[in-house]
Amino acid sequence: MNILNEWKNSIDCHLKKIKHLINKSKLIANEFDKSRQDVFEVGFNAFTLVSDLYRRENFHSDVIKALLDPKEKHKQKEKYLYLFIDLLNKLHPAHFIIDKNNFQNTIVLREKQDIDILIKDETSKKAIIIENKINNAADTYRQLPKYYERVRLEYEVQAIVYLPLDASKKPNKTDWTEDEIAQINKLLIIIPAYEKNSRPNLYEHWIVPSMLETQDIDSLFLLKQYGNLLKFLNTNNMDKISLEKFYETLKEEDNFKTSISIKNMLNDLPEYLAIRIEDKYKNHCYPFKSIWRYKGRDTVFDGFELGDLYFKLDIWCWEDGYTVYFWEQNHKDCEIKDIFQDIEVLNDFKYHSDSKNSTVKRFNLFDEEILFDFIDNLLSALKNKKIIHK
Repeated sequence: MNILNEWKNSIDCHLKKIKHLINKSKLIANEFDKSRQDVFEVGFNAFTLVSDLYRRENFHSDVIKALLDPKEKHKQKEKYLYLFIDLLNKLHPAHFIIDKNNFQNTIVLREKQDIDILIKDETSKKAIIIENKINNAADTYRQLPKYYERVRLEYEVQAIVYLPLDASKKPNKTDWTEDEIAQINKLLIIIPAYEKNSRPNLYEHWIVPSMLETQDIDSLFLLKQYGNLLKFLNTNNMDKISLEKFYETLKEEDNFKTSISIKNMLNDLPEYLAIRIEDKYKNHCYPFKSIWRYKGRDTVFDGFELGDLYFKLDIWCWEDGYTVYFWEQNHKDCEIKDIFQDIEVLNDFKYHSDSKNSTVKRFNLFDEEILFDFIDNLLSALKNKKIIHK
């Protein structure tokens, strides 16, 4: 008796751990599923065709710098720079308005004093710092404070722009002083490359407006291709973020062992579902001759005969439900829906592929009672069909 109690307590404890992990992981799982649904296909894209450089930080910094620089060959002068400043003005944490008139003698530099992109004006002595994190690189030691200190020696910093791939990435402030946090937070503007919920992002609020105001066909092509690349990289990164959250969850307590148990139980679930069907009908599967299981997870109702026709009902069990096939084994030209048009429970079955001798219907995982009602009704209808046929 003590052994049975210990066994029961052990099972109960394990089930509690499973329930806790499922509850904790539910939100992460929903995020993961959504990220899989929202994946954007980059299509025919010049950047992805050329090489994999688009995954590197320098690539994005080069493209963004080229667009922002009025002296580049896009022929749009300050247009892209001013549209970028418009975006910064909408998001400035201090509600400070950056005057575009202070950026009429602009120089845009790459890797000046290690800064990814530095926008400065030699007349007004104003500057904008851009730190590009589209490749999801980690911050270096006191990165933004160091850049801020270097630039402010000669220029008034109007904004410090942080460009991550998605909104989940923020600057690391753990190595900043309190004064640096106070100073930089007044200037810090975080703009993700793309956001599905239309919150301010680089694609929808800079690339798209730039496309709408572009007259040059080559520049328009580059903007469109680069915008599609940003969407592609962002949506393909979201499942990685969800997995990272799940990985952190697994490291807690016994969550990894519990998750392995869940995985194993899910793997065994289809066979268990098939056994439940077999057990329920093993003594009354008539007018089928027998019931058995194929490959563990397919419950087969075998041998309903109507003249020279031989029918089977296969119920394939999966982790997320059931796929039910009602089919004739020997005659590929058998019009099965015509033969059983008077059986109502088969009306919503569809032909399987192009085969007229095989029909199929899908049932959800928690529709077991609905599935059993279907089987009961089908067995009853087939019995009557057999009597009438005789």
